Amino acid sequence: MSDWSLAIDFGTCFTTAAVRAEQSGASGTSGTSAMSGTSGTSGTSGTESGGAAGGAAAVEIENSRYLPSLVCLGDDGRLLTGRAAVQLAAQRPERAEHHPKRALLRQPAVLLDDREVDTLDLVAAVLARVAAEARARCGGTDPVRTVLTHPADWSPADLDRLVEAAGRAGLDAPELLPEPVAAARFHAAIATAGDGAPIAVYDLGGGTVDTAVLRREGDGFRAVAVAGDPDFGGRDLDQALFELLRDRALDLDPAPWQRLQADRTSAGAHQRSQLSRELTLAKESLSSTGTVYLAVPGYPEPFVVQGGEYRAAVTPALTASVGLLERTVARAGLTPAELGAVVLCGAASRTPPVADLVAARFGRIPELAPDPKAAVALGALTDPPAAPPPDGAAAGEAGSGAADPDRWAVAHYPDEVDPWFDYD
Repeated sequence: MSDWSLAIDFGTCFTTAAVRAEQSGASGTSGTSAMSGTSGTSGTSGTESGGAAGGAAAVEIENSRYLPSLVCLGDDGRLLTGRAAVQLAAQRPERAEHHPKRALLRQPAVLLDDREVDTLDLVAAVLARVAAEARARCGGTDPVRTVLTHPADWSPADLDRLVEAAGRAGLDAPELLPEPVAAARFHAAIATAGDGAPIAVYDLGGGTVDTAVLRREGDGFRAVAVAGDPDFGGRDLDQALFELLRDRALDLDPAPWQRLQADRTSAGAHQRSQLSRELTLAKESLSSTGTVYLAVPGYPEPFVVQGGEYRAAVTPALTASVGLLERTVARAGLTPAELGAVVLCGAASRTPPVADLVAARFGRIPELAPDPKAAVALGALTDPPAAPPPDGAAAGEAGSGAADPDRWAVAHYPDEVDPWFDYD
């Protein structure tokens, strides 16, 4: 088996990974082809199959490219991931940590049932699961190179904790790459044209929204302005759909809904968990269809939700998040016209109002990969684009301010939150 590289995009709600074969046993070189042992991507590459330029391919775990980041404490004391964790968490929620990435930054340990668990171990459990699945698809050997992506505004202390967790997962000395840089690399690899102009990235994940502006440099891209809302993401879009359904159920007959919410038995927990999964699937379906039907225990007929009413419910919060992107561009000293592209990534960015809102505010159609959640992991293994030409064709000499180094000092706004929703 040839040498191979691994990239992991450890997300708030879901984690994705990619692998790439390396030429001549050397890491950091252009990949030769998509990994032949990667489930669901054999023999193909490019955007249609989720691959990226250079032969990177997304890793499937349990027949999905999206591994839940949730970790659950098993009966034997082991930390469970994947389907086993999701199933047990539905019955024993006190044993589950749904957002290890968030916990990593906020506290040294969490209480799962009656056991205190180091948050580094929670993250390590997810990373180790991904690495094991990747090794199994790549001949059982270890990667010659591991890349971990991370939010652009993480502090050195945050990154140190991520590296320590990776070490506990058996991934020593990983390379670190900001998520928007990886997204920009992926875009550059599949773009039909580019002039070296700055790129804006809007990343709407399951639990957060992050925005960034990146400048083209000799070694690829550098983030020059970043901002995010750590408390708004795709789960809040699920919540909006939940509230639509709840209000409709209460208007029809409040008793079955109240019984469902009050049932503390295992059966009740299972029904609520199933309804939550149905809501997520319905939200995704509304990205491509105009109507969904949702069955709720205790009601004889399914409830009908139209795409238009869902869109109306989520548009105010999404408008605020696109406003955050606008302010990030402004803080980079740019106007929308000076951008080479606006790139959308993160699974929730497929929500229909997102592209429409960006197009209306920026006067251009944003770029959306066929699999926007996997774009970051794939981009982490995509070689940086060639340096912009030095003859003035690159962005900056025609008004982008590249000649002013102070203009390109990185501006961080990690604490900025747009107060449209409060779901606590």
